[in-house]
Amino acid sequence: MATPQSIVHGTWSRPVLAVAALSLFGLGLAQIWELPLVAARHGGVLFFGAYLLCLLGLALPLRLLELMLGRRARRSPIEGMAFLTREADARRGWRAAAWASGLADVLVLAGLALMAGWAGSFLGHRWMSDAAQTATQAGLVWPLGTGSAFILAAGLALLNPGRREVANALVLAVVVLCLGVAALAGAGATAQAYGGAAALDANAWREAMRMALLSSGGGLGVVWLSGMKLPREVSLGRLALVLVLVQAVLAGLVALALAPHVPAALEAAGTSAVLERLPQVMGGGMAPMLVFVALGLAAVFALSFAAEPLLAWLTERQVSRLPAVTLVFVAGAALAEGLWFAAQTEGVLFLLQGVRDLLLLVLLGLSLFAGWAMKISHARKEIALPVEGLYNLWRVAVRLAVPLAIVFVFAGYLV
Repeated sequence: MATPQSIVHGTWSRPVLAVAALSLFGLGLAQIWELPLVAARHGGVLFFGAYLLCLLGLALPLRLLELMLGRRARRSPIEGMAFLTREADARRGWRAAAWASGLADVLVLAGLALMAGWAGSFLGHRWMSDAAQTATQAGLVWPLGTGSAFILAAGLALLNPGRREVANALVLAVVVLCLGVAALAGAGATAQAYGGAAALDANAWREAMRMALLSSGGGLGVVWLSGMKLPREVSLGRLALVLVLVQAVLAGLVALALAPHVPAALEAAGTSAVLERLPQVMGGGMAPMLVFVALGLAAVFALSFAAEPLLAWLTERQVSRLPAVTLVFVAGAALAEGLWFAAQTEGVLFLLQGVRDLLLLVLLGLSLFAGWAMKISHARKEIALPVEGLYNLWRVAVRLAVPLAIVFVFAGYLV
């Protein structure tokens, strides 16, 4: 007789701890850190309004979608999509979304380690010298920092589930405290950073949609795993809404914390402004250090979370936890160090952009599968929304709104 999946993968002891873990994971992915710079370029405070609308209209249905698929499958994303396609009598080609998600997981392991090492480099040079040295001058990411991030993340992955849950909640509290203090220090510069409101053009909406779609690490399988581990009595709709609202609060804290440095960082484009220009203009002081403490902690914990879909898949293949953690994190460390020594900053930027595009394709595949191939009765049963009209709105969103939004984002490459 097959072992129940709840025994193989475990469950969350409390739903709020799942929200804490996913919120910390989303913050560590660095998507939110780019938001203030994008907002300053595309409409100022109006951009934040567009971003919030996209969180509710796009991110909320997607988070609910991934939680639903995880709960229905009760397996890792790769094995789960195989189960779901068989259950729906759908083509095997739908499984490509799960395999692409696994590939993105591997790439994200390297990217998150580089982000954690970058934060460590910034902090190390602030603590070791009074001079305004920058992370770029230090080589941006030192191998020791990247390697340390992998060791810490692997240690977290080896903790028992109860201790991991407690660690997630405590670290999220520390991160919010750091960001809160930095936000109070930077609140006075908000008008200068985001006050130049302008009409939102098509590019502004593309950026708002992209950031909302990828919030909380959509498509990486971590949200899927949370749905898989949630007890049946937990409301997926309520949990997805809380998760999106927490993401909005974290985005607001980051925007306030970075406000004093946004105008000077706008010379660089895209993610390079976050990786290169921001450390140069932030200088010394307590607030910048708190920002990078929060970023470094979130990146290390996100690194641990990002490995979980791969670890769950290996567990289903009877690989014990220690060999699985060793295999995943050694492979990720080798990729991260190789990428850094081969291409340095340019390699990091290329990796981050590639992962984002890959994840948008994964989300497109998942939304089309859930909206058009999955049996309606199965989705309705797992979501269990209290009002039928809410379910119909969700179905319209995953069938039409989300796919059209993703196509619209990709269309930006053609104009």
